[in-house]
Amino acid sequence: MQGAKYILRYFFEWGGGCLWPGNEAAFLEFELGPYDLCEPCPLPLSSETVVRCQQMAEWHDASLNWDYPPNPGPWRQVECDKFNRAAGELLSVIRADLGPDFQVIDEQRQIVEDPELDEYLASPKGFRRIQQQ
Repeated sequence: MQGAKYILRYFFEWGGGCLWPGNEAAFLEFELGPYDLCEPCPLPLSSETVVRCQQMAEWHDASLNWDYPPNPGPWRQVECDKFNRAAGELLSVIRADLGPDFQVIDEQRQIVEDPELDEYLASPKGFRRIQQQ
């Protein structure tokens, strides 16, 4: 959105939220972020949207293999697709809540099933990533 005073970046970070400063004005007004995890949230978001952001952050965290993050995460493609759809829907709600003073840039990468998940599940202790040439 041209002429927006505040620019925010939208992406989920492991153990974090989804709304981050995208320009100096946002940083100076709202500090570092993630804004959706601040108590209280400094942005003009509805309480329902803030709760939804927090629930999505928890859901996102479930996609990581917390025992050893370089190994495949547990999600099959069906779960990845559900999360990706919900993340897009949440972005639309956030943009509607914030209004014309805010531009929210979508930096969320699509989550996809790890191609080595079946091999990992067959032998988690013996799993080694295939080295890319």
